[in-house]
Amino acid sequence: MLIYHPAFDASHCVYRVIAILMGVKGNSVAWDVLRVLDYFYLFPAQLKKIEPWPVSIKEYKGKVKAIPDQFEDISNPARLFFDLKEFQRSAIMELVAKGIVDREGFERGEIKLNKDMLPDEFIGFVLADEFVNGMAYKIISHALPDVEFNGASGLKNRSGLMEYRYDVISK
Repeated sequence: MLIYHPAFDASHCVYRVIAILMGVKGNSVAWDVLRVLDYFYLFPAQLKKIEPWPVSIKEYKGKVKAIPDQFEDISNPARLFFDLKEFQRSAIMELVAKGIVDREGFERGEIKLNKDMLPDEFIGFVLADEFVNGMAYKIISHALPDVEFNGASGLKNRSGLMEYRYDVISK
């Protein structure tokens, strides 16, 4: 039996990446942060598993509880996150090749959307998306990018998706 899931569809990943980048400040975010945001875009109910919830975005904590539970049973989120990396990389490379993501920024690890390269109809399509107009998207694209990413109190550790012990924290 063939089972489809958007997590493992590079074309769907292209759409998700563009939608996320359209929502973040400056249409730009670090590569690893984008990967985490994409994971939560796919599985918004997993936002409930961020522990402890970041104080810097405490106003969203109650809103996360209203996100419906998912149908999938994700027994190993870190493994699933790891498996998504190649699809995410393929999507980014496609967007860089088409000029939709800035090549120079990409080479520095910063994923920046060149919104001018997108047709107005496509932008309208994304902006009309039900998920993009929901609370989960707002948390993913507006709140989470403002949370410290590295270190013991960073999003890497709080989400459980990435190793943080060897992060270099600049002060």
